[in-house]
Amino acid sequence: MLKDPLKLEKLAAQTWCERGETLLMRIGPRWGHVAFDVAGRRGAPHEDGGRISPRSVGVPEWPLPTEAVAAGNYHGDEWVHDPSIWAWVHAPNPTATAVGCADGLAAGGADAWLVLSNRRLAVVMAASAARETEPEDEQQSSGGWLSRAKSIAKGAQSLVRSEEESLLTLWEAPSTVIHHFGALPMGRDVEPAWFGQVAFRDTSTLLIRMDNKVAAESVVSAGSALTSA
Repeated sequence: MLKDPLKLEKLAAQTWCERGETLLMRIGPRWGHVAFDVAGRRGAPHEDGGRISPRSVGVPEWPLPTEAVAAGNYHGDEWVHDPSIWAWVHAPNPTATAVGCADGLAAGGADAWLVLSNRRLAVVMAASAARETEPEDEQQSSGGWLSRAKSIAKGAQSLVRSEEESLLTLWEAPSTVIHHFGALPMGRDVEPAWFGQVAFRDTSTLLIRMDNKVAAESVVSAGSALTSA
């Protein structure tokens, strides 16, 4: 699993960013569920429904959302107080930008990072963490010498990929889809929970739980850097 933000930045510069493209923000790796309020339907966790392939091979060991949040039976921002919720997506319809972003986060599981460059917003993960699905004819192979040879070749390819790591894009959109960035204090406790906000031009929104106010405000700073880029 790619956990080191400095390694993420290095990989982005080496394998992901195009000529003239620079990384402005990275949030991750994801450590909890994504709650949703899409077209009036609420709940948790958000699932991509198989709309994105490949996906992470890892199985997150996160606690389940509370029954109230899972069923969408909460008022206002009460979902904030469920510690298993890492992010929340609000959208008027399932085709909204924020839902696509949430799909990418769901497919990436605990390997997902949200990244922003001067050109695009994306969900990425280490390519070595991706699940590869074999064609049906290979899955039904008799297990003879040809099958074993293919297995050995795949093993060698996996070794090369592990030594030459790269980033895999699960979802992306041009930065022009973004309306604004925000840092929001939320919840009903004396000490608020801080969230970074990415609001899109189609009125959909993504909120991500941050460690503190300074971390949340770094999202706003990234937006300012994008504007001046």
